Amino acid sequence: MKKTTRFAAALMGGLLILAAGCTTPRSPGPSTATPVTKNRILDHQAGKKEVEEVRRMIEAGDYSVVIPRLLHVVSKYPDSEAALDARYWMGVTYHKIQSYRDAIDMFNEYIDLAPDGKYAEKSAAYSARLLEEYEKKFWTADKLDTRIAELRKDLAAEPGNFESQWTLADLLWKRGDYDESGRIYAQLVAAKPEYATDATVTSRVELLPSGEVVVLSPVEVLRRAVEEQPLVVSNVSAFRSGADLFTREARYYVVTGQVTNRADSVLYGVQVIITLYGFGNVVYDTNTVSIGRLNPGDTRAFSVRFSNFENVENIHRHECIGTFER
Repeated sequence: MKKTTRFAAALMGGLLILAAGCTTPRSPGPSTATPVTKNRILDHQAGKKEVEEVRRMIEAGDYSVVIPRLLHVVSKYPDSEAALDARYWMGVTYHKIQSYRDAIDMFNEYIDLAPDGKYAEKSAAYSARLLEEYEKKFWTADKLDTRIAELRKDLAAEPGNFESQWTLADLLWKRGDYDESGRIYAQLVAAKPEYATDATVTSRVELLPSGEVVVLSPVEVLRRAVEEQPLVVSNVSAFRSGADLFTREARYYVVTGQVTNRADSVLYGVQVIITLYGFGNVVYDTNTVSIGRLNPGDTRAFSVRFSNFENVENIHRHECIGTFER
């Protein structure tokens, strides 16, 4: 390969550090710090697919798992267009569940990051409208307490007033009294089962067949996200090493990273499966790193060196997948 060809190919690598285990485009040697178009295209394609799937969930009214998935996209592809789109759809979702302040913040963040983005105009319109609604609907803490006290008094005189119960549950949730709010929502659904599928209800409480009510407070939502994905592969990086003395071509492709157990229970049999791909998803090589037992909060590093390929320049991307047993 000519020097100019090798140099041009080297510019097609990039460095991307992820906050979760994922498919990662190839990174160049330590001396190359310029992000490249190829990686951005790969991130855009993968992230766009995830955002599109979430968008369909939003349109179907399934908001319960949307925000954690969008946060994951932002973390997984931080510099991609998909991460910007995810912020817009988070704003839309927050609006759907009437979390106005969060929605306004997310739309404004999108505008700050992409003033000329494809959703900039919509974000500005959303933000302006929601700010007006927010100022009308929400008050100071003292006014909120006063209104809640008034509703309690009204319900003492008329316990079956559905509208007052609904408003009280909403205001209690906004004040942070999640448990009491959840109990009221459960009572409302028991009286009117058709509200079991209401977007506000499903985003705030989970009504189990046993009759138990699980309050989906911010802490509970985070706990579930951790429980679903306790093992996180992060700080993934790759570089070429072992230059040949005569050809000066790299002989090895090294993938490094860390795994963390963010759950409150021990994970056993922890492994990281690292795979190298060429264009067209051709598998060049795969290797498994055995970590073993990983206690809660523990982080372990891994590093794998590959040499089973014809030319290091043909490596298109690498993938790191963490596995475990409970």
